[in-house]
Amino acid sequence: MYNYYYMNYCYNQAKKLYPAIYHDVYPYVYDYCEKYDLEQNPNMNPFPSQKKIEKIVDEIYEECTKSCLFREEEDDQECMRNRKRRYGRDIIAILLLRELMDRRRYRPQRRRRRRDYYYY
Repeated sequence: MYNYYYMNYCYNQAKKLYPAIYHDVYPYVYDYCEKYDLEQNPNMNPFPSQKKIEKIVDEIYEECTKSCLFREEEDDQECMRNRKRRYGRDIIAILLLRELMDRRRYRPQRRRRRRDYYYY
């Protein structure tokens, strides 16, 4: 069995292989989930609807465009602009759904090993 430090090292090395767009967009998705994905929030619990997901993606996309992550260059081709916008929103939607599902995943509590004390 692999030990914890080796697996943590492998995980960190794999995260470095993600594309740059992941490292740019993921903090916005994580911050949004930290603010609004609470048990007390009825819009997000147990899971948001498709319309709510699209609204969240729009909000995150607007934040990303404010910080110039998805710059829209002045092109005469409307098709290219729409394609860039669609791919940016798709990446945000994928990261958002993955983050929401990871937060709702059942993680069983690890049982503590019972120590047998021997009294001689």
